[in-house]
Amino acid sequence: MTETESFIWDETFPSLLLKGQGTTAFLHGQTTADVFAKKELDRIFMSCWLSTKGSLKALLEIRLSDYMAEIVIICGEINSIRDGFESVIFPSDKVNLEVTDPIRRRQEINNNNSWKDSNSSWIDNNNLSLDGINNYTKPTKKELEVWKIRQGIPSFDKEINGETNPYELGLANAINLDKGCYLGQEAMAKLFRSKSLKYQLRYWEAYGENDNFKIGKNFFNTDKKGGYKKNVGVVTSSIRVNDNFFNGLALIKKSFLDQDFGFSENGDSITIKKPISFTNPF
Repeated sequence: MTETESFIWDETFPSLLLKGQGTTAFLHGQTTADVFAKKELDRIFMSCWLSTKGSLKALLEIRLSDYMAEIVIICGEINSIRDGFESVIFPSDKVNLEVTDPIRRRQEINNNNSWKDSNSSWIDNNNLSLDGINNYTKPTKKELEVWKIRQGIPSFDKEINGETNPYELGLANAINLDKGCYLGQEAMAKLFRSKSLKYQLRYWEAYGENDNFKIGKNFFNTDKKGGYKKNVGVVTSSIRVNDNFFNGLALIKKSFLDQDFGFSENGDSITIKKPISFTNPF
């Protein structure tokens, strides 16, 4: 995928369905978006589902209609979300939850612009000719993975690890602090007030050997000969682009965010950049 060439991100995601008169109010209290305000816009919107401590558990897209919400799970584990929702649904909420067939999602993408800035659509697998889908090129599986990494789209059990929060992962645009109480709001408000984060997500690329860039490997501020080597962050995602070129995502400590390079444990030089879709936290 070149810098300017457009492709179609065409992928099927697990989904949930909420039905009942209390659907909008329930989602408003469980996710980070102002769901009542979004309902008036009549479009697909992004939201986060958090733990009580404010760590990111899932990144969602939601489409509302009368007394119903379809939920596509962009990143997260469907059984965890289902169980979490069901544990707090009471008869007075007037809402029912169903696991539905996966939803096919489509979006035009490139390497210049954030995926957050273009609209997505959900299509019926029985009508794949909608909107000229055959006129666009789909990236290969590897090209799509590289694109997601450059964008900084978090992955479950990698960037979403039970500890990271949306501000650290560049998802501040999905957080609303003014809408009233919701799951994880107190923790997010505290982070916003203190403006203190341990890490921020960064994109990296490097030439070297596979073992130097595995998930869990640390990056450093100097090479082996540099002296007083400090750990600047840890690899969360990694992919071999070609024979000896790798890229991925890493959580970089706040005190090193102004550095645009680092080193592997074995001294390989690493270029560090802000992911394309990263939204500054404060």
